[in-house]
Amino acid sequence: MSSPLTSDAAPHGPIVIDRQFAGDLLMAVDPVTPEHTNEQVAEIFARHRWMQNLPVVHGRRPMGLINRNLFHNMMAKPYYPELYNRQSCIAFMDKNPLVAELTTPIRELTTMAVRMGEKVFADGFILVENGVYAGVGQTLDLMEAMTELQERQHRQLLESIHYASLIQTALLKPARQAMAGHLPGRHWVVWRPRDVVGGDFFHFVSLEDGFLAVLMDCTGHGVPGAFMTLIAQAALERALAEHGHDDPAALLAAMNRDIKHTLNQHQTGAAGEIPLEESDDGLDAVMLRVRPRAGQWTFAGARSPLLRIPPAQAGAPEYLRGDRHGVGYRDTPHDTRWQNHHGSCLPGERFYLVSDGVIDQIGGEKRIAFGKKRLGQCLQETRHLDMEAQEKGFCETFSMYQGPEAARDDITLIGLEPSAPSGPQERLT
Repeated sequence: MSSPLTSDAAPHGPIVIDRQFAGDLLMAVDPVTPEHTNEQVAEIFARHRWMQNLPVVHGRRPMGLINRNLFHNMMAKPYYPELYNRQSCIAFMDKNPLVAELTTPIRELTTMAVRMGEKVFADGFILVENGVYAGVGQTLDLMEAMTELQERQHRQLLESIHYASLIQTALLKPARQAMAGHLPGRHWVVWRPRDVVGGDFFHFVSLEDGFLAVLMDCTGHGVPGAFMTLIAQAALERALAEHGHDDPAALLAAMNRDIKHTLNQHQTGAAGEIPLEESDDGLDAVMLRVRPRAGQWTFAGARSPLLRIPPAQAGAPEYLRGDRHGVGYRDTPHDTRWQNHHGSCLPGERFYLVSDGVIDQIGGEKRIAFGKKRLGQCLQETRHLDMEAQEKGFCETFSMYQGPEAARDDITLIGLEPSAPSGPQERLT
């Protein structure tokens, strides 16, 4: 066993940029043994003013830690120096210090320190290699390493989410391109995920006699919501391959069966109970099939409305209600059928597909939801503008209403004008 430190300088562990294990916090401090007296310990502490604790070993195995402050407080009591100076240093030793292997992960070591209680924050801890004394560690270094670990993991998570955003944006690109090609100057899209990526997803198919537009609002937002959009998109693609583009209600029913099967939500526990550990996820959706030449439109909704605004001076905004069943959820029966709603297309008529993130957004002086009525009024008042100007007008109104309030959910609003109006329109100035 080597003798206690003789240098006045504080020991330094290895310079580690990425501290992941207890060994990365190692400070090489020579320990004392039970043969050392309290007088010798006092001399060691006097020489090494940086030293907060002094390890005690028996042979090569750690026995305990002597806390500097506690030691001096005890030896400052009347008659204690006379009584204890020549006695073994174990008199003031903590016999139950925190001892950790060099290979202990930083996160696990932090948990161990918290369980040991306050004394670890004053005493630090002993590090061993296969049970053999190796050195000591300071709790401040552990806290710094844990902070670095959390920051690194947070940074990696953000980088992953931002990259996932690129993927999600790329998946939406074909729908944007199809809209731009089929409805040039007669559409607009506001898509704002609450947490970089989100659970709102839209789809657009250009057809010879018109188009099919779909907006899906999946369970959750952020990463869970984005993951659900992948499941929903795959279910939609399979439904389109099976049923074509002309029956929105049939598409919703097919997606419902597909998602319930994919997420194993077609089974229940005893007496119909839903096991807490299993998912109950799905989506709300609005599907709009338009045939401008035939002058017809067909709509089906799963807990989502379709907002229709007739041509200027032809009527007030109209919300077409969807069915009350969501798609894929456990409480939605496997054989649920949705209803198709039909109507006649008018030149200059506009349709809006909206997620509940727009309607439910809190704001204004009274801090209440934006609401369907306010949305319809905003779009009706800008009805005379072209689509680009109307989008700008909506964004300004919505942003002003939201104010400093954080977004509550993903926000999506899609405006579509299947056929051009007969007269010229004004631009927002």
